[in-house]
Amino acid sequence: MHGTNGIKSQLARKAVLVSLNVSMWGARKYDRKVTKEVNRSRHASDDAGRYNKLLIEKGRLAPVLAVVTEARDLFYKYTRPWAKGVGILPNVSYAEFSNKMRVLKQRYGEVADVFAKEFPTYVAERKRKLSEIYDPKDYPSEREIRGKFSFDVNFDVVPDVGDFRSDGIDEDTLNDIRAEIAESEKRIERDAIAHTYGEIADVVRKMAEKLGEYKVEKGKHFKDTLVDNIRELAVLLPTFNLTDDPKLEEITKRLQKELCIEDAKTLRDSDDVRASVKKSAEEILAEVEKHMA
Repeated sequence: MHGTNGIKSQLARKAVLVSLNVSMWGARKYDRKVTKEVNRSRHASDDAGRYNKLLIEKGRLAPVLAVVTEARDLFYKYTRPWAKGVGILPNVSYAEFSNKMRVLKQRYGEVADVFAKEFPTYVAERKRKLSEIYDPKDYPSEREIRGKFSFDVNFDVVPDVGDFRSDGIDEDTLNDIRAEIAESEKRIERDAIAHTYGEIADVVRKMAEKLGEYKVEKGKHFKDTLVDNIRELAVLLPTFNLTDDPKLEEITKRLQKELCIEDAKTLRDSDDVRASVKKSAEEILAEVEKHMA
């Protein structure tokens, strides 16, 4: 390991850790007084229900939520789980991922700025709707509202067992700790690969099912994204092969050669091509599920 021969573990050499932290104003407030009144008027116990006020019109935060959803989708697309809120990002995807996140962070700032600027209008608008249950104390001030929105992407190195040092601990204990760290890393590698196989199974299963169901006269259609999702996954799969798994490499090549070659229009127009690709999808799915068992 790194501590003895200067060579880092495979995972530490091939990936970094990344976390995405996005915060926003929730626009909801638990109203104790109204909750108590409702429960009592209905002769219910105090814990029967809770009344949460929607502090602004629902659609006002839609632009912010759209960027949040896009950022989270991008995070899950490019990473594999490491710990809660932290993903493993292959080094080869670092530049592309960070550039896309940078664009989203800028967009998030722009929509948050617009929201903060229009915030007084939104509050006044909602005040009329809330009527007697409106309470100005439920709202941040105009000066505070922009600070409720933040977007941060943080990167870190993958901890390496050889880097672990501690004065005052005997060598046997240190070796035990290092062994535990090494085993934990192996488990994370296995989980990351299992996650990847699961994603392959989900996408390929959907393709097989949609191609099998396709019937023009009965309205059983499929979108272009059916093929786009396979192609997108096939491009990313080599970056997720953090353990140089030959089976994953083989399956990736099959996806590229057998499922990505035809576009969605051809699959709709040709019964023979559609049947052939469906058969390949079913065979690949069976191979993936066999490997996962």
